Amino acid sequence: MDKKVALDTPKFEGFTASEMWQKLYNKELNCKKNILEYIDITRVLKKENVTEEQIKDTYNYIYGQIEELKDSIKPNTMMHLKNSLKSQLGKYVKEKDPKPMNHFLEFFKAAYPEKNRRKDFTWVLMDIGSISEEQIWTTLTYINKMCLNNSLSLHFDQKKDIVKMIEKLVSKNNMHHINNLKSLKQLNDVLNISIVSEGKGFKIMHK
Repeated sequence: MDKKVALDTPKFEGFTASEMWQKLYNKELNCKKNILEYIDITRVLKKENVTEEQIKDTYNYIYGQIEELKDSIKPNTMMHLKNSLKSQLGKYVKEKDPKPMNHFLEFFKAAYPEKNRRKDFTWVLMDIGSISEEQIWTTLTYINKMCLNNSLSLHFDQKKDIVKMIEKLVSKNNMHHINNLKSLKQLNDVLNISIVSEGKGFKIMHK
């Protein structure tokens, strides 16, 4: 950390997260090195007369900068940056993942116990758009099993996110997966959906 920056730290009353970044660092947060440097520098905020809301805004500001790098850095690097941010400012922030929660990830994590997690597991946690057909199917079979055991009660948002993943799988038009999806009767009944033919492909129909 630049000691001069710490010694010259201004007072931050009324400052926005962007204004605090400009005063403390003012280098683009466009690479791993710069983000880690700025995360380290933000420790001075804990000694200053700043509000919890300002710390929360700073946390979200840095988190947003990390998210913007997702197409240019490795998933493990992204996780490292987020963990560094949580370690520095996380205890001041209740919601540590400002992104809207995708409830399918709840079941994805449960479907892959730690001993069965590979690097592609981390990729999905960082960007659910990278989820493979195999990973969707494995997660759906886990959810179906829980439904069969009557040990799972799905709320509206969970159902919505699960249906989105089923739609993603159906859009691939893979007959193997289509037939397998149709066999998940318990889950389809809980979601109140069916898979039907449409032209040369298939679609989800809500009952």
